[in-house]
Amino acid sequence: MPKFVTILTLLVLTLSMEVFAQKRSELEFAGIPFGATRETVIEELMKMGYDTFDQGGHIQVPVFKFGELPVQVDFIFNKNEKFYAFEIRTGRVEEARRSKAIEAVEYMSEQFTLKYGKPSGDPTVNEMNLRNGRNIYQEWYGVKLLNAATSVIQQGNKYFAVGVVEHRTLAKEAIPVKKTDAKTSAEPVF
Repeated sequence: MPKFVTILTLLVLTLSMEVFAQKRSELEFAGIPFGATRETVIEELMKMGYDTFDQGGHIQVPVFKFGELPVQVDFIFNKNEKFYAFEIRTGRVEEARRSKAIEAVEYMSEQFTLKYGKPSGDPTVNEMNLRNGRNIYQEWYGVKLLNAATSVIQQGNKYFAVGVVEHRTLAKEAIPVKKTDAKTSAEPVF
């Protein structure tokens, strides 16, 4: 009986650690956790061997390997300089190759499904019903703190795939009010 209790305890502990590890991996991208500072994000990207470009409100990595797909990644920061969202996008293709943009958004959606679970619905666009602008392909709302979506963008006769993940809490985070240390004096300064 004690062996059974020990084995059962170890099994429950192992399963709970696995579930906790999966939940924690949702709240990061490429090993960089949401809420990281700008300096931390740059440091981690440099360790991975990527060149970064500071673009004001975001850091851009022009060539990033998203599995088998070469993409551009933007790490986006809130007003407190915390990493709260990322956007991945493919290069633009001509109308004759728009099927490549659809293949890319399908691949992104598969990867998002592996990381964030089942999407909220089936794919909503295909090659025949694309219109100018953003065409939402799939969305994920089942993740507790994140919004995630994949899209195909059409700009004139150019097409590209985009995937966006946003941390809802960090996106709405307010700038902390700083207290002034200066004390007002009851006596004149002159």
